[in-house]
Amino acid sequence: MNESEIRKIHWEDQIGQSKLSAAVEAEEMNLFAMLKPKLFQDGNQWCVLHGDDLQSGICGFGDTPRKAIWAFNKAWDCAVPNVELDT
Repeated sequence: MNESEIRKIHWEDQIGQSKLSAAVEAEEMNLFAMLKPKLFQDGNQWCVLHGDDLQSGICGFGDTPRKAIWAFNKAWDCAVPNVELDT
C-alpha cells in the first residue's frame, strides 16, 4: 500500500467518524426538539425544564445550554427517588 492509499483510507476514516459524531449529536437533540422544553438561565447555570416547575417536572442543569440538554436527556432514565411523606 502506497502513501496515497494510506492517506485516502485515513481520510475516509475521519469522514466516517465525523458522520458518526454528527448522528450522535442529532440523536442527543431529538428529545429536546420533540418536547420543546423551556431553556433558561438559573443563577450561574442553564436549565432545561419540561413541566410546570422543578419539583414536578423533568430538568437538567449545565454550564452551557448543550450540557443542560445532556443532563435533561439523562434525567429521563432516572428513577423517582423514594420520598417519605409526612401524613
